Amino acid sequence: MPRTRQSDPLLTQTASEKFNLIDLIPMYDGGQSLGIRRFLEKINDVANLGKWSNDEKVTILKLKLAGIAEEFFLSDPTHSHLTEFNDIARVLISRFENAIPLSTRLQLFLSCIQGLSESMQELSARINRLGTQIFQSSNSAQNMQVRNANDQLLQSRFIRGLRNDIRRFVLARDPINLEESISAALIEEQNVKLNQMANDERTGLSPSQTETSVISALTNKLQKINLRVERLQEASSVTARKTGGDLFRRRETVFKCFYCGFQGHRQAECRKKKEDGRT
Repeated sequence: MPRTRQSDPLLTQTASEKFNLIDLIPMYDGGQSLGIRRFLEKINDVANLGKWSNDEKVTILKLKLAGIAEEFFLSDPTHSHLTEFNDIARVLISRFENAIPLSTRLQLFLSCIQGLSESMQELSARINRLGTQIFQSSNSAQNMQVRNANDQLLQSRFIRGLRNDIRRFVLARDPINLEESISAALIEEQNVKLNQMANDERTGLSPSQTETSVISALTNKLQKINLRVERLQEASSVTARKTGGDLFRRRETVFKCFYCGFQGHRQAECRKKKEDGRT
């Protein structure tokens, strides 16, 4: 049956209604305000309402990406070959689900410092992991200058995170990239370990024994200090008792003259009485 002119408005109205449904889907920028799974659920809900095809869902999904999410998707050429909505959804979920905010990742990256028991490999792996999370858009299509700048930033952060003695050794070697910096740090780390082993062999003590001996020496010194303090306190107490006793005895032996009324002598020894007797 041929299509009539009366059916055209109905077709136009259906297409218009389908287009208006797009406004029900929010933009997704990779932030924390709207989770990636909730964003994808909204697309599926609206798609079911409008009876969208897979191609229409893919198109709308790409149009609704913004900010970091759009940059992430467009920066990788392999993403352009994804034609199934579910495949694109899996890529976005793996990147943005439970993602740490960029500000937090930057703070962790800039505060990377080698731990007391952290090896060079562990430190470099930690810095590389955080750097990769921050510079996720790095790929073969990215500008070479940008990649070099990122590599230099990773190298700088790695060197700044090293212990002072190892950092000085690495800087003296003037490494040109992160790989050379890690190699120099590994060499110095091995040197430090070998020197420590040599010192242990000369003293005949293992690191644990050395630590125990140091603690024992400090304990003995503290005990001696405590003993001296106790002796000083005891001597001070004895002195105080003696001083207090003398004062008490002096108060007991103080005499008052009944003739002149002054203290310190008896009436028989009173000078005033003798002078009065002469006159």
